[in-house]
Amino acid sequence: MFGFGKKGISKREYNETSNIPEKIVITLTIIILAAVVVLCILRLVFKEEPPAKITPDDFTEFSHESDFNKNVYGEVQTPNMENTPSDPDGPTPISCWGDSFTMAADYSTPSYVAYLSKNAIRICYNLGIGTGTLEDIAARQGGVPLYVAPMDIPARMNYREIAISNAYGNVPDIDFDKNAGFNPCKIAGIEGIISNFYGTYKFTRSASGYEQIILEPTPVVTKAMELRKDDITIFFIASEKNLADSAKTVEVYKKMADFLNTDKYLVIGPITGNVERVKELNEALASAFGNKYLNLYSYLYNDAQKEYQITINEEDKPLIAAGNIPANFISNKSFSKQGAEIVGKKVSDTLAALKYYN
Repeated sequence: MFGFGKKGISKREYNETSNIPEKIVITLTIIILAAVVVLCILRLVFKEEPPAKITPDDFTEFSHESDFNKNVYGEVQTPNMENTPSDPDGPTPISCWGDSFTMAADYSTPSYVAYLSKNAIRICYNLGIGTGTLEDIAARQGGVPLYVAPMDIPARMNYREIAISNAYGNVPDIDFDKNAGFNPCKIAGIEGIISNFYGTYKFTRSASGYEQIILEPTPVVTKAMELRKDDITIFFIASEKNLADSAKTVEVYKKMADFLNTDKYLVIGPITGNVERVKELNEALASAFGNKYLNLYSYLYNDAQKEYQITINEEDKPLIAAGNIPANFISNKSFSKQGAEIVGKKVSDTLAALKYYN
């Protein structure tokens, strides 16, 4: 048996030694409890922060806050040039809404908007979107705005998934490849950006503030709705595939025109796609808008060929005979350099004839 005496350990020494593991356990328990309390506090404070895998760069990428590195003139520019307020003392700028035919074919090919700017001697804002449909463009411009469903906007600068639709009950596929006057937008007066993030729309406020609870469908006010209402305006969706049926196309264009603070606008009919539909849409637009309408399809198909002495390749003649405009005018689902120059001059002449400028 173990005893206590000179050759063993004292009872006091034994008690102190046996208490060491107990002290370690108590100390570790206190540390763990303290850590749990700290983590709980941090979780309460930062519970609305987005997941770590989502960064601010993701949102600027998907909302196209940074825009292209180059503009339609092939020049490096300040991002989102179309978000520039108009100079009240300068010539009235021209805002050009449209699809890929409003954008440039590539960075080495000027758009028709560039030639329009040169001829009109004033700033022209290129608001073309590659795959822009009628309702997408109308949502950016303001004629048929988007509405967000009832929701709450958090006080912090956290993203919030939103449900949006327009007055037709449709959810346009918003193309953010180019900003085109969309962001930064406002919901109930709160500025932020909307992103199409992996198939869902999200709103991220620009600065923290008070929480806002939205109890009824509320319009999304885009940047263009604030800045581009007073500009001379061109509506030109070139592909008939991006338009609706004739009646709805006319209706939406009228809503877009009514949203402006000016009557200085021009509607240009489609020029490519199913020939019969192109002609049908142009007839409807001509009837609806009178002298504020330009039949660019007819001009490019007939007069431009003669006016500019266009040489037609033999292989293109059957396509032209079927009602398509000459391939000389087209490049990469947009205008070729020659096409852009011709269209820029024609649109400028039409605006001048309407006395929108001298």
